Amino acid sequence: MLKIFFDASVIIAALLSPSGGSAKLLQLAKKKALAAITSQTVIDEVLKHQQKIQKTKKEIEEFLIQNPFLIRQKIKANEAKKYQRLIDADDCHLIAGANLTKCQYLVTLDKKHLLTKTAQNSVKPLKMVSPKELIAELLN
Repeated sequence: MLKIFFDASVIIAALLSPSGGSAKLLQLAKKKALAAITSQTVIDEVLKHQQKIQKTKKEIEEFLIQNPFLIRQKIKANEAKKYQRLIDADDCHLIAGANLTKCQYLVTLDKKHLLTKTAQNSVKPLKMVSPKELIAELLN
């Protein structure tokens, strides 16, 4: 089964748009077509944006319970440190989380820091893709 690591941006997008690409990935996870994995670090990031996305902590927690996320413990600084040379320091925890959970893909909407050719090439064999790109790959 494909293991997909979810960034906060994708979780938030799925929460806000039940018919978008991010939500479609979670529907695939519910059908056991892929494993949806994230970390407590990512969950904390989602919760940090609750006012911005106009969702209560309870609404976010219910969404997480309703979806088949496997949630790894928080990413420690020493686990993320080795990726600081490769990508933006604020995003190192994502690469660490994806690699520590043996994911093949990191799905994100971060075009500025993660969905660049430089960033994508620096973390191979991990593939960083948008939800739309991943859905297209899965359909091929």
